[in-house]
Amino acid sequence: MESLDYQIFSAIERCLSERGLTLDERSIDSIIKDIKAWLRPSVEAKGVVATQDGSLTLISDKYGEPYHSLTAGAIKECLVKFIEPSEIIKKAQKGKVRILDVGFGLGYNLAVALERIKAVNPYAQVEIISLERELPEVIPFLPEPYKSYQKLLLDGLPEFCKDGISFRLLLGDARESIKNIGSFFADGVFHDGFSPYRNPELWTYEFLREIKLRMSWEGIWVSYTSSLPVRKALKMLGFGIGTSQSIGRKRGGTVASLSLKDLLSAEELRKLNTSPYAIPFRDETLKAEPLEILINYRIDVELLKMAQGGLEPPTPRFSAGCSTN
Repeated sequence: MESLDYQIFSAIERCLSERGLTLDERSIDSIIKDIKAWLRPSVEAKGVVATQDGSLTLISDKYGEPYHSLTAGAIKECLVKFIEPSEIIKKAQKGKVRILDVGFGLGYNLAVALERIKAVNPYAQVEIISLERELPEVIPFLPEPYKSYQKLLLDGLPEFCKDGISFRLLLGDARESIKNIGSFFADGVFHDGFSPYRNPELWTYEFLREIKLRMSWEGIWVSYTSSLPVRKALKMLGFGIGTSQSIGRKRGGTVASLSLKDLLSAEELRKLNTSPYAIPFRDETLKAEPLEILINYRIDVELLKMAQGGLEPPTPRFSAGCSTN
């Protein structure tokens, strides 16, 4: 079996060849180091584990990270990083709310959202479209009062219409599934894929553009991440960006809306405007392999580092991608 170093090195060589580029050994070693760090599992635990607030979550075998924050607590993360900053409760009080859920996962975000919505307006009409590649074999349940809504979602898969709730789950590659959504303009988007550097295909400029096309003007996109490539893509797409509350980690998440003015701090804006890492992930065909996306991104970062160091980069930043198949 090929070592991870060799797999990454071979993929870098293919990318550089297809882009007509060459980089010195030091630059290639730096790229390999970053890629390996990004792909390294964030936790050693396996299976179902308890989070800080007592609720359970699951560790993904594929991505090596939990579905929900261990240090903040799964329920608290749902509330603070998704439900509250999306303002869907306020919108539900007016009678109807539409939610686009990117990364159904364990169903936690939607279960907590439904409980909160129905608590403030039992007659609210809620329309949900959710995207997920595949459901995990084991799904732990939330405690009440959220468990009944999580069970409603899981028992009704892949779609149902009941008690003022219209729900549809689209399984498969979200980059394809999102194209099958008809006339739908979300009031709130829960973007909860795995972390951008491990699951980059769900955080590219092109995929975020697809989401933008399915949002209302006043719709609010929310996520736990404050990743520079994600924020730069949102900025390039015309979103105003803010930072949500920090819980269980050093930095807050991201709030974005087409109707929002930038609310980032001076330091956040400085990083977004000057860091060589503040360029978006690219996937022009919406079919690229995750490693391909990461490598092309990291090559572009290297080119920017060279340019900022006074050296002329050999090609424009956003060259065509490569294949790592």
